[in-house]
Amino acid sequence: MLQQTWTSRCLMKFYAVVAASPTSQESHKIAERIEQRILNSNPVMEAFGNACTLRNNNSSRFGKFIQLQLNRAQQMTGAAVQTYLLEKTRVACQASSERNFHIFYQICKGASMDERLQWHLPEGAAFFWLPNPERTLEEDCFKVTREAMLHLGIDTTAQNNIFQVRRKGTSLLFGRGDGQPLSW
Repeated sequence: MLQQTWTSRCLMKFYAVVAASPTSQESHKIAERIEQRILNSNPVMEAFGNACTLRNNNSSRFGKFIQLQLNRAQQMTGAAVQTYLLEKTRVACQASSERNFHIFYQICKGASMDERLQWHLPEGAAFFWLPNPERTLEEDCFKVTREAMLHLGIDTTAQNNIFQVRRKGTSLLFGRGDGQPLSW
């Protein structure tokens, strides 16, 4: 886990405790729900925004701004998370010993046989855009990402639409290990 992720979690916990009024159990529950939703967003943002680099197995390739919203009584009423992608080029190009974004490896390692068929993802295929797949990382847990997405309100149907590799018109072309595109 990145230090900045850990720091964010500690600060959110602190603000949730401070912002919850001791006279209102309901506001405390609301603050806890908001905090939990923010924390559930971390596995999703890490899967789609982090990659294994030379210096860090879970290097953030994006910036994150978390805004905690408080009412006049300083009780937490909501939150907004804004992210921005810093390294879009990582999708197409990595250093020889680095990896692409975690989500691609999670899909390849964690998709069920039915999902592979549905998403047109051949079993055991080598992909040009996914170098160093033999490295197994803690961050490669597809199940954790999918569960976090469910907690954030992204249902299974929406998830399948996100993960599906389409035969035609796909914006992400996986490709074979020899640098050539997959033939469909």
